[in-house]
Amino acid sequence: MIQIFSRQLVSLTLANMKARYRKTFAGFLWVILNPIILYSVQSVVFRKILKIELPDYSLFLLGGLLPWIFITSTLEMSIPYLYNSHNLLRGFRINPFLLILCQVLDNFLNFLIAFVIILIPMMILTENQQSAFYYLPLPILVLLISIASISSLASLMNVFYRDTKFVLTFILNIMYFITPIFYPVEFVPTEYRWIIDMNPLFYLVEAFRSAVYNFEPSYFWMSLIKAFLISLFFALISFLYWKKRKNDLYYYI
Repeated sequence: MIQIFSRQLVSLTLANMKARYRKTFAGFLWVILNPIILYSVQSVVFRKILKIELPDYSLFLLGGLLPWIFITSTLEMSIPYLYNSHNLLRGFRINPFLLILCQVLDNFLNFLIAFVIILIPMMILTENQQSAFYYLPLPILVLLISIASISSLASLMNVFYRDTKFVLTFILNIMYFITPIFYPVEFVPTEYRWIIDMNPLFYLVEAFRSAVYNFEPSYFWMSLIKAFLISLFFALISFLYWKKRKNDLYYYI
């Protein structure tokens, strides 16, 4: 059963990637161009105009921006996918979770490509910067589990409540500014620090960045544990919701 699921997952993921770039001019080049363009614009605005002064700010910004791009782009792709795949689900009775997971893995591969091509050279070229390459698979895995859980939950909710996509997009737009991506958490006044503490995406991003920028073992492990607990929470909520509503899925698509 596991082998069949794995083969189907690999086949659907590859087919999904081919379909996405089949008629594009640049293909996988967009995977590299997207974070580079966003980084370039934000780097100019936040460092040159808003005067955010941090040592090796380029690495600090990339360490938060890359996981954030993965989070938002994966959710945008995954949320409408179940409802848009109603013909496929009705005709072949494919496991719905399999479809969501192939979307997540498709975008995850894009994230890894951008990570290898953009971030790792930046980490190497930044001479005075402490980074922990060997710890990075841990926050990356936690990030993948979390986003797979959130995507499956949101995609199923979108089948029953069509405004899920718009509400979540609105929330993500707000959370971008209350998640320390382009500024350090120390810039937030103490009386407003509780807003950051209540933001689950902050811990997912921070666990990744703490291995990339100014690595400090105790802070990294604390951030990773918090991110792992958040991933377990989202996985549990997603599992319970799927268990409750999976039988109703085919009546709504």
